[in-house]
Amino acid sequence: MLPVVHVGFHKCGSTTLQGALFDRHPQVENLGEPHENANALKAMRNVWESCHENPRKRAPFDPDRGRALWQEALATVQPGRVPVFSKETLTLSEFYTEPGDERLPSRLHAVVGPARIVIVVRHQISLIESLYLYQAKGARYEAVDQWLKSRDGALRLYRYNTVADSFAARFGRENVAVFLFEDMKSDAAGFARQVCNFIGVDAEQGAQLIRGERRNKRVSQRYLVYSKLRKALGMYIPFGRMVPEAARQAFNDFISAGSEARVRLPAGWITELERYFRDDNRRLAREWGLPLEKYRYPL
Repeated sequence: MLPVVHVGFHKCGSTTLQGALFDRHPQVENLGEPHENANALKAMRNVWESCHENPRKRAPFDPDRGRALWQEALATVQPGRVPVFSKETLTLSEFYTEPGDERLPSRLHAVVGPARIVIVVRHQISLIESLYLYQAKGARYEAVDQWLKSRDGALRLYRYNTVADSFAARFGRENVAVFLFEDMKSDAAGFARQVCNFIGVDAEQGAQLIRGERRNKRVSQRYLVYSKLRKALGMYIPFGRMVPEAARQAFNDFISAGSEARVRLPAGWITELERYFRDDNRRLAREWGLPLEKYRYPL
């Protein structure tokens, strides 16, 4: 029974998958989010920190120590359960020089050995819009164009086929599966069955656990407008500390309510990004048998 590593991507339903499925399925021993096993986390942290683009943040890779920590984590797994480690940090852009960078997959394999790899992807433009709403809020608010310019290089990582191929080269294509976030949204139970069948646990139990679940919802339109106004006025003082707690809570409840925030990338950026992702998406659809056309991925 092979262990499972869910590597991401961000904004692809990971919180729901981690909390509703991996943390509750009776046949899964959850070693990752939302409550990581300490030894598993240390082993994985050395993998990604050894790949950091910033030399000052980069740690020396210690495969022997990593393997020992991983084995200690596996020793806690109850008989008959599949160990699963889920952490989107494993697909953060600062740990890759390019989408095909094989350092992290190679070092991950050196630590965990044979394993199944779960990758969840999402229409790139939709993902980037969701990521913007997650990152550019509150005091961190930035206009869309400014935010895109500052992160252009990081967004290039979403060439999913190239990333999936780098994991398949180390773990074997039969041990890597790519799933679609859009399937989770349209048919959560069916999505859960796909994941469970791949990792080797009861699919119907998984379908029941994830049905109706949606976690880590995006910010409200009110909150986004407030963030923009606060940035425009230079309101960096933490006014919340100056008012009674009841008033602060009432205000927070108000700006958090209402419709979810929506944003659309500038047309020029959409054209450029779609052109960049198109060929890789075509290979993803062909090589992994994914219905990307159904969800209007750039093709």
